[in-house]
Amino acid sequence: MIDGRKLLSKPNLYATFCWLAGLAIVAFVATGDAPYEIARKAAIGVGIVMAASLALEVGQNWRAVLRPDTVAFLALYGLTFLEFLLPQPEVNDMTNAGAMRHAVLLALLAFGAMALGRHLSPKLPTGLSGLVQRPTPPSALLTIFWISFFFGTFYMLLAVNFNPMEMIDRMMGPRFTQPWGRGRYGDFRALLNEVGAVINLVPPLAGLILSDRQRYRPLTWMTVALVYGYCLFMGLAGSTRNVLGAYIITFLIAYSLNLTRKRMPEFAVLCLIGVAGFFVSSKIMLETRTIGLKEYLRSFETQGPKAPELKFEEQAPETIYFDLNLVNVAELSDVFPKTHAFLGFEVPYVAFTHPIPRAIWPGKPIGLSISMESALGVGPEMTVSSTFIGESYMAGGAFAVALTGLFFGILTGWWGRMAIGLSSALGLLIYASGFLAVVISMRSLFTLTVTILPTIAAIMMAMVFTKKSPPTKSPDRTDIPPRGIPHRTHALR
Repeated sequence: MIDGRKLLSKPNLYATFCWLAGLAIVAFVATGDAPYEIARKAAIGVGIVMAASLALEVGQNWRAVLRPDTVAFLALYGLTFLEFLLPQPEVNDMTNAGAMRHAVLLALLAFGAMALGRHLSPKLPTGLSGLVQRPTPPSALLTIFWISFFFGTFYMLLAVNFNPMEMIDRMMGPRFTQPWGRGRYGDFRALLNEVGAVINLVPPLAGLILSDRQRYRPLTWMTVALVYGYCLFMGLAGSTRNVLGAYIITFLIAYSLNLTRKRMPEFAVLCLIGVAGFFVSSKIMLETRTIGLKEYLRSFETQGPKAPELKFEEQAPETIYFDLNLVNVAELSDVFPKTHAFLGFEVPYVAFTHPIPRAIWPGKPIGLSISMESALGVGPEMTVSSTFIGESYMAGGAFAVALTGLFFGILTGWWGRMAIGLSSALGLLIYASGFLAVVISMRSLFTLTVTILPTIAAIMMAMVFTKKSPPTKSPDRTDIPPRGIPHRTHALR
C-alpha cells in the first residue's frame, strides 16, 4: 500500500551540520606526499562523515536512504572516493600531490554545497503534486510498461531489420560498434534514439508490478520479470556500469516503496542480490568493453576464468576502480586555467542542447570547444570522465563547482518533496524514474538533460492514462471493498 506520509523525510539539519563540520576536518587531514596517500585519507574521512550523517537521517526515518539527495551522495562518493579505499599504487604515476590535493578540496566543496542546497528547494507545482495522487489501475501500469519497452527497443530493432536474434548478437559485440548507435551528426533516426530513452521506465515499472504481483496473473508478472531481466542483460552487454546500476536502483526503489512491513526480508534479499550482481557485473564489463560480451563468453568457455594465456585488449585491474574520476579532476585542475581559459557558460549550454537531434537543429554545437580528452592530451579513441565536479571546474573553477553542487542539492531536495503527497503507482513511477537522472548526472552534467526525458514521458503518460480525482488514503488499492462486504480478487491478464 502506497502512503506518501511514510516516505516523507526532510533533510536533517544535524546531519547537514555533520556533513559541513566533517568535510572541514577532512580538508585539514587529507594531506600527504603522494597522490594516493591524499586520496585514501580523503576517501576514509568522507566515508566516515557520510556514514555518520546517514545514521542521523535514518534515526529520524529509515526511508531516508531512499531519498534523492541520499542516493546522490552515495553515487558521487562511489564515483570519486570509493576506489581509493583499496590499493591504487598506479595513481602516483598519473598525477602529482598538489593536483590531487586540489581535486580533493573540489570534491569536498561539491559535497558541502549539495548538503546545503537540499535545504533550499522550493515547493512542488500544484499540478505535479496533484498528478502523483491520481488513482492508477493495474491495467494502466501494464499498458505503460509495454509502451515503454516497445519504444525503448524499436530503434534497435529498426537497425537490424526487426530481427531480434541479430539484435541480441550485435548487442554482445564490442562497445560502440552497434548499428543503432547515434551518429555524431545524426539524422531523423536520431529522434528514435531519444524516444528509446523510455526504456529507463521499464525497471521501476517492473518493480511496481512485481511488488504487487498478487493483483496480476502469474503469466503476466513472470513475463514482466523476464523483460526486466532483458533490460539487465542490455546494461551488462553495453558495458556501462552507471546504466546497469540505475536499472537496479530504480527497480529496488519502486519495489520497496510498495511493500508491507512483513515483506521487508524479501526486499533485503533482493538488495543483497542486486549489490552482489552489480559488483560481479562491473568486473565483467571492464573485461568486455573492447572485445564484447560474446567474445568474452567464448574465451571463458574455451580457456576458463584462470587461464594465464587469456589476454584481453583491456585487462581487468587487480583492484576495483571506477574510471579514476578524481585523478581526472586533478589533471584538469592542472590544465585550467594555466593552459586553457575556463569555458564559462559554454558547458551548461552544450549540456542543455545535448538531447536535441541535429536533424532538427543542424547548427547545434558538436561539443565543447576544448573537450576533456583534448585538454588532457588523450587520443580520440579514448573517453574520459570526471563527474560533474571536473566538468563544472572546466566552466568556472571552484566557484562553478560550488554553484553546480548547490544546484544538484536544490534539485534532489525538490524532487524529494514529491514523496509528501505520493499516493499512486504512477506517482511512484515518476518519483522513482527521477532517480535515474540524479544518479547518472553525478557522473556527467551532459547526461542530465537526456536521462530526465523518461521522467517527463512518465508525467505525460500519467496525465493520459489516469483521471483526475480527489486522492484517498490509499487510492491504488481499489480492490479493497468497504468493511463487511465480501469480495473476490480478480487477477489481471
